[in-house]
Amino acid sequence: MVILPKKYPDVLYKEYDVVKIENRTINGVKTAIVYQVKTKIGPRSSASDLDADSKKDIGAITYYVFKNTDVDEVQIICYYAGGGGLQPYYKFKIKRRDAELSGFLNASEKELPSAVLYYFNKLKSLGDIWINDRLPVNE
Repeated sequence: MVILPKKYPDVLYKEYDVVKIENRTINGVKTAIVYQVKTKIGPRSSASDLDADSKKDIGAITYYVFKNTDVDEVQIICYYAGGGGLQPYYKFKIKRRDAELSGFLNASEKELPSAVLYYFNKLKSLGDIWINDRLPVNE
């Protein structure tokens, strides 16, 4: 069986709940803004933490955008479509230089699932993250 590499941006739409990708220049910085809509949020340890799938999504989206484009920054805006309407869940932003500094972009696509687990805290600390602490912790 031959496994073909996943194609950008299709992989984001099919596997990571992405609904739209905008490429913009903001204050002279080439930026990809990735919009996500989740219909389910997994269990979280606290209201100020993310569920495991969202951590995986942040890593994978960051990886695929930087590996397949020449943007200088990735912004991910995630909404939760539960409880009768769209509510912001999290916003994450990281510059290419910081993602490279973390070592995460050196991983191969095959290593991506384990690399996300290993590098997520580095990505989180080098980037900017906001989490809506008003959403329920457990569904």
